[in-house]
Amino acid sequence: MSFFRFRILPLLFFAVQVLLFGFVLPLAAQTPEETILQSYERIFIRSSLSMKINVLSDAANDEAADEFYGPLCDLALRFVLENSSLFRDDPDMISITVIAVRGLGKYNYHPAAETLWQTFMRFSDRVIRYEILEVLPSLDTQPLTGRINEFLVDLNFRYSSGQGADAQLLSTLFELLKRAGDDSSYPVLFASSLIYSDEIEKEAIRALYEVEGDFYAFCISVILNNPPAEKLHAFKLALAKDDFAADKKGMLAEAALEAALALFSDRNEIRELAESSIRVIKETEWIRALPHVLKYYNQSFAAYRADSLRIQPLLNAVFCLGSLKSAEAANPLALQLGLYNSRAGTLRIEDVEVVLALINALGHLGYKASYDVLHNASIQPYPDEIKDAARKALTALQW
Repeated sequence: MSFFRFRILPLLFFAVQVLLFGFVLPLAAQTPEETILQSYERIFIRSSLSMKINVLSDAANDEAADEFYGPLCDLALRFVLENSSLFRDDPDMISITVIAVRGLGKYNYHPAAETLWQTFMRFSDRVIRYEILEVLPSLDTQPLTGRINEFLVDLNFRYSSGQGADAQLLSTLFELLKRAGDDSSYPVLFASSLIYSDEIEKEAIRALYEVEGDFYAFCISVILNNPPAEKLHAFKLALAKDDFAADKKGMLAEAALEAALALFSDRNEIRELAESSIRVIKETEWIRALPHVLKYYNQSFAAYRADSLRIQPLLNAVFCLGSLKSAEAANPLALQLGLYNSRAGTLRIEDVEVVLALINALGHLGYKASYDVLHNASIQPYPDEIKDAARKALTALQW
């Protein structure tokens, strides 16, 4: 009896091998009614986990691989997704995933973008994730824009909560949104440009600039509605984008000054926002912002009277008014110069620069209605530099 068992076990093992190979090998034969893809799909579905790796590897070497390999890899990834809870850390499953992902990338199989993203979200394994990140930018990921936005929002939240930043992951996400993002991607890219630093910040900004959408309208909205630090950041980003025409820069500056005036305070962001917007309004000669500039001028004068060290914002406001060709800009300047003229003999040292700015601004505007106040300044007991400036401004008046 023991002899029989000794002889029969190897025979049974051999019989099982014959049955297995006799069962698997005929699967490779393509039936007349099926395509090459269908044949490989049938083989893949019926094969064991380890054999699936061989099926994918053999298919990759098929002379007709460019006709079917992308869809076959898509099928393989869908198999991985359906069975990930059972074989998440199985080495064979990881191998199938990596081979399939590389195959999709090699043949740029765009319909698999959805499957790739689902696989990316399902697996936290760095090997798998980075294989997917290598492939995704070459595919059409536009349908995934909303989910990429959401994932980046989550990453930003984690980073703000103290978790480290994965530079490679963020770089790829920015690249994906740069290619496939739209207006909906602006908020999360803007937030990214705020919270990260160095190269990650630069990449987020590059993506912001290249996303298809109305970046100008987005910046205006942020400037008018967001917290001070975000207002300032949006304004700086908008100005740094070189393709805005002068009128759009003027409108941006108008919105920025309006927002700063609404929150007029000593906060650094608000002061910088106001001063930056005044400079841009002056450069662009954006006359539509005049009402806001006049309000800023009045507030700056009040601040200067309270503290003479706060002279620079006032000077900037005067220079800005001098660039806006309007009688409405000239009138308050002439009125203030008249007040200084009335007490020229008691002029404070710190007021000299203010009086000079008023005179030069009036000369630049050139309104003949300013003649009397400028002539009066030229004969007052002012320092010679003020009287000389007044005479020069008189020659610039238009008659």
